[in-house]
Order: sequence, then structure tokens, then C-alpha cells
Amino acid sequence: MADQIESRKTVDGSPPREVTRRTIDLVTNILRRAKRERLINTIHTEGLKELYPKAKTEHMKHVELKELPKLLQDIENYHGHDQTRLAMKFLAYSFCRTIELRMMKWEHIDFPNRLWRVDIDNLKIARKHVVPLSDQMLAVLEEMKDITGQYEYVFYNTGMHQPYSAEFINNALDILGYAGKQTGHGFRHIASTNLNELGYMGDAIEKQMAHDKKGSIRAVYNHAQHLEERRKIMQVWADFLDLLRDTGEVIDFQTARQQIEQSLGKHNEASLAEVDSDALIQALRDKGLTVKDIQRLAT
Repeated sequence: MADQIESRKTVDGSPPREVTRRTIDLVTNILRRAKRERLINTIHTEGLKELYPKAKTEHMKHVELKELPKLLQDIENYHGHDQTRLAMKFLAYSFCRTIELRMMKWEHIDFPNRLWRVDIDNLKIARKHVVPLSDQMLAVLEEMKDITGQYEYVFYNTGMHQPYSAEFINNALDILGYAGKQTGHGFRHIASTNLNELGYMGDAIEKQMAHDKKGSIRAVYNHAQHLEERRKIMQVWADFLDLLRDTGEVIDFQTARQQIEQSLGKHNEASLAEVDSDALIQALRDKGLTVKDIQRLAT
């Protein structure tokens, strides 16, 4: 059975090694149960997995920064399904894990607070964290409402009636000509590297990458740490990607940051000017502030 699986080659000609190893694990667990129930005497798969060692991972394969504007333009002009194009855009903006994208449910999106409460409970260990939503990410979700708003999952294969497979992003990138050059997971590496280059707080970036140990108390309960800084990071990153895509070139990081910061400043001023004062006061009271607290803030 393992050899049959290995005979199916992937796009780059290598065997689907992880599928082989998972299958061996599954069969081994069944045989262990059978031995405990005294149905068999020997577990014949013991040691078999060692014959199929893990392949060198290329999950983080990514283009160089100079190639990123072209990649973003190619994604924007993708002629396949709109849902796939939007998924690639969202993945680039959010630099989330591909499984988090695929398992995202509409109930996880907190539109009023502009937050995506990632809650993946179908992994070996539950993973929970919070992703602030940039304007661009919200725009993608608004487009997705017309496509999958009636379903449980945001990115949903309506033909197969199930969430998309693990390879749907990589397959689309391959179609665009990036086989062996860019994977869905590679967007995380691009974001991590270049956000540091843009000069943002390293600890907040790590929080946004959700690099806490899976299942740790800190990972489960400290989602909101550095949240305001992370909100800024997400908006800056989305604006940076749009700048690269629209100009078609890579400008130096200092110039990019200055342009983005100026744009953010104008956006924040406009947002404050449009705020309804009664609604703002009610929101503050909903947060637990008293009238005296609000008066003190106003002065």
C-alpha cells in the first residue's frame, strides 16, 4: 500500500511522502487496537515508517522581494474562479496558515470589531488566536459574502460541498507559473521578513504570526497581546502589498513606510471626523466606562 502511494508523483516529480507516512500511522493504530483485543499477535507495520523518511519540506518556498510585485499582479489578474483569486489575495494580506484560511467560518468573523477569531479545533492540538482585519481583508470578505455567505465556511467548494483541499492555493500558484517558486505557506515568510525590514515591533509580529507553542496557556489566553500594534501592522502590510502591486516595482523600505504612514494618518483623521459622537459615547459606555471617565477623556 505504501509503495502504491509512493508511485503517485506530485507536480515536481516527488512522491506524496506525508500521505504515505500518515497512512502507515493509521494502519499501525488499527493493528495496535487489534493486538490489544488479541485478534492478531504481530504488528507488521512496526518500523515500516522508517523506510519512508520525511521529505525535505518546501512549505515556505517563496519568491524574492523583487519578484513580489509581479506575483501580486498575476494574482489580481487570475482568470480562474473568483473564490480562488480572493483566497490568494486574503492569504497574502493576512499571512495566515493555509489550514486557517480553509477552515475559516463566517461565525469566526467579528465585523464590528474588525477581527478574525481563528479557532481551529480539528487539528491534533487546538490553535486559537486573533487576526485584526485590514481594509483590504474586509473588502475580500465582503466579496466572498456574495459567493459563500449562505454556507458555514468562508472559502467553500460549492461543487464538492466541502472546504477546499490543502492544495487548492498551491495549485492556483502553479497555474500562474510559480510551481517550485511560491507556496501558500510562503506568504508567511515574506511577511515576517519584510515587516521586520519596515521597522515594526518584532514581538508584535511574532504575536501576529501566532508563533506561541500550540496548546500552551499563553497561546490560548493571550490572543489580544499587542493588539493595537498588530492592527497597525496588518494595515501597513496590506498597504505595502498594494503599493508594490500598483507601482510594479520595489521601493526602498524607508520611502514605503513614510508613504504608508502618511496615508494611515489621513485615513485615521477622516475616520474620526466621520464618527457619530452619540454612537462613540455609547460604545465607550458599553466597554464599561462611566460618564465621569468619558468626561475626563474628553478634557
